[in-house]
Order: sequence, then C-alpha cells, then structure tokens
Amino acid sequence: MKTLKLTSTVILMLLSINLFAQRVKGIVIDKTTYLPVANAFINTPASKSISNAEGKFLLANVKPGDTLRITSIGYKPFKLIVSFLKFDTLRCYIEPAATVLSEVKIRARRNARADSLRNRKEFASVFAYHSSTIKDAFIARPADLDFGKPGNHINADKSTATILSINLLSVIDMLNKNKAPQSKLQKILLKDEEDEYVDRFFSPEKVSSITNLKGDSLQNFMNQYHPEIKKVKKMSDYDMISYIKKSYAEYLKSGSRQTALLFAK
Repeated sequence: MKTLKLTSTVILMLLSINLFAQRVKGIVIDKTTYLPVANAFINTPASKSISNAEGKFLLANVKPGDTLRITSIGYKPFKLIVSFLKFDTLRCYIEPAATVLSEVKIRARRNARADSLRNRKEFASVFAYHSSTIKDAFIARPADLDFGKPGNHINADKSTATILSINLLSVIDMLNKNKAPQSKLQKILLKDEEDEYVDRFFSPEKVSSITNLKGDSLQNFMNQYHPEIKKVKKMSDYDMISYIKKSYAEYLKSGSRQTALLFAK
C-alpha cells in the first residue's frame, strides 16, 4: 500500500513538472530598427539556444520564474523573468549598445625628401633652366663658312666678324632673364622646397610644445621668427630648441612693449 502511494506521488510530481516545464518559441528583435537579430545567445537555467537568420529561437524546459537572458555583440544585455508561459511567440526587443569612440587626432606628415624628389622629377625642365649669359650671346663661326667667297679665306684669321656672330635671341633672353616664366616658376619651386625643409625642424607642433602658443599667436610667432634655411642646416636639435626659447623670450618682451605703448597713448 505504501509502495503504491509512493509511486502515485512520484507520478504526480513528474506530471506537475511536465505541466510547468514547457518549450518556448521566441524571436529577438532590434529595438531601434525592428529588424530580427541573428546569432543572439539565449539561455535559461535549464536551456540554451541561438537565434537564426530570422531572429527566431526555441527553448525547452522553461518554467515560470526562470530568468531568460539574451546577449549579442553590439547590443546591451537583455533579461526577462518568465512569470507565466505563453504559447505564442515570445518577442524580445534588445537595445543596441552605444559605441563611444575616443578622440582620434589625424595629422598628415609630409615626407619632405619624397616631395622634393617628386617635384624635381615633375618639373625637371624648370629646375634645369638657366638664363642666357654673355657667353651664350656669341656664336663661333668656322673660317670657311662662306665657301662661295674665296677672298674671305685669306682674311679669316684677321677679322673677328668672320669668326663670331651675335645670337640675338640669347641677348633678349639675357636682358629678360628675371621676367621669363620658367625663371619665376623655378624661384617659386625652390622657395617652397626651402620652406618645407625648414618646417621639418621649425614645425608648429615643436614650437607649440615649447612655447604653449596656440592659434593666431602661434602663427604670428612662426611668421615673425621663421629661420632661414642656411641657418637651419647648421643647427642641431638642441640649437633649434634654444633658438625657439630665445625667440619666444623676445616675442614676450616685444608684446609687453607694445602693450605699454598702447596704454601710454
């Protein structure tokens, strides 16, 4: 009799477990776009599942009171307490995680040597250009050039007129050497090349790190104390730092004098 009662109790317990532990169908949805979320991980204390391409999942052995958790890359963790079982599809709306990007400073660093080589290759004819000189204005003529006039052969060595002639185009070019377009472009390219070389050592970043100048003040300081290329080529890094510090001290003094004059007026 006791055995029968015990068996009945066990059967009732199993039936009660089967009644409460059931399969649950659900779908994971993006709370912002309302699109299904694939490959989301869903789990309860007794079951685990992964959503398919349509966001759908299936869990077994889910009971009232179980905690359903959903995790997915790029989304905030989702948690739901199952208070009662639904026989329709359980919809779980998960919220995208806000991505906070740290500040990134992008600074282009030019390769002065590569720029110089590229410019010299691209403007080879301009860099090779040289204006005419007095030497180019004269053209040597062979003594027997006027082979049709025998009389010239006799006096050829006594007359420079038969040996040299004037190249008028060279004379014109020599007189206008500073006005030639190629000459002007050559000067511009050479000046840019020199400025780029100086900027490698007298850069805004270096000056700002030493003087703490920013914005217009930094630009004014660099324009006022921009060193010549001949001076920079003789400087070491230590010399450049000393030059910037010394120039900055002069810059502060000149600013103080200007302020004093302004208030004096």
